[in-house]
Amino acid sequence: MATLDFSELGSKPAGENLEGLVRLIGERLGLTVSWTGRGADQGRDLIFTETQSGRIGSTPVRWLVSCKDNSKTNQSVSEQDVGSVVDKVRQHDCTGFLLATTTTVGAALKAKLDGLQSNPKDRVQTKVWDRFELSAMLLSDPFADLLRQFFPKEQAKNAAIAIDAARQRIEASVPRVVVGALRAHLVPYAERLKSLNGSAVWPHDADQQKIIDQIVPWMVGRAPTDSTISKSRELPFDAFLALTDRLIRAFPHDAYTHLLRFAQTDDDSSRIYNLIEILREFDQFTGEIELSVAGRCDGETLWELYDDFVRESLGEEHYWGRHTLWEIERFHEYTEIHDIEVDEVEFTGGDGVSFTALVHFDVSGSTDDGEDGYSGRETFTYLASGYMETPRRAVVEDLKFRP
Repeated sequence: MATLDFSELGSKPAGENLEGLVRLIGERLGLTVSWTGRGADQGRDLIFTETQSGRIGSTPVRWLVSCKDNSKTNQSVSEQDVGSVVDKVRQHDCTGFLLATTTTVGAALKAKLDGLQSNPKDRVQTKVWDRFELSAMLLSDPFADLLRQFFPKEQAKNAAIAIDAARQRIEASVPRVVVGALRAHLVPYAERLKSLNGSAVWPHDADQQKIIDQIVPWMVGRAPTDSTISKSRELPFDAFLALTDRLIRAFPHDAYTHLLRFAQTDDDSSRIYNLIEILREFDQFTGEIELSVAGRCDGETLWELYDDFVRESLGEEHYWGRHTLWEIERFHEYTEIHDIEVDEVEFTGGDGVSFTALVHFDVSGSTDDGEDGYSGRETFTYLASGYMETPRRAVVEDLKFRP
């Protein structure tokens, strides 16, 4: 069982704070409390009076309370420390002896106290509140105010533990960029920097640990440089991702600036794809910046990044209200688009991201011309070409009808 650090009770005269604490505990337990007065040895003892109930009636019991603070030496309380228990008890007209100590009771004294309880001639009730008993009481809810009063360091430590536990619960439910912002306020700089040690980031390979330990000082608190990015490329991508995760959670601003520089100068499409996926976690990574970075990728990678968004944009019927589809308009007097399918989407990079796609319109039409009216249904196909206005929105610049 964990115990409190009773050295916080240090006082002059020695043990006075322990006496005050025990007195308040007695009052909290509903006991009547009084002092014996300071004696020739500058010591004084407490008297607790409680009512013990039996089957027939109740009897008031006076306890002589002796407080021994040995927290500095951490030594157990000996027979010599308490003197003649029977004489002291009789002197103060008591029938019980309570020893309160910040350590424990020595074996010889424990045997002596147990013997007093079983001695028919000089029977004295005995009880010991050692550091374990006192800790159990003070760490329980009814004594929380006493813990704050007498153990401010313990209270501060518990508060820090509670804050850290709350932080961990929050971190488990929010994006890691938010985690980084939280840690900037709640976790010391040195502790966050230590989390980026090579052995902590990538314990699987000593050579990669060395590279991580070399580049981290160039990343934290510094603007990205070509040499830092070049050294980062020496890491296998799994190790780089592990470092990136730690960096975002410890120093999100530095993580963003270095990841962006990495993506803007890299020529590996698959790596740029992963960097974009990570950078999307940051609010400052705007659509304009993303498309400028994505333009460095090959067509296959661009398809993985934006195919869904092109299909979603071109597949919405209201999107085509801004475009003139002559062939469909001439189909019949009244037309209705039932379904739109988009396929064969292809991308090219450059200054931005461009695309081409086939768009198929399933259209029904009718002519209101009395008995001579007619109706029909047909599929119209167009080749659409355009560009990504934002990473989630496609703009069609040109449409060509495909008969």
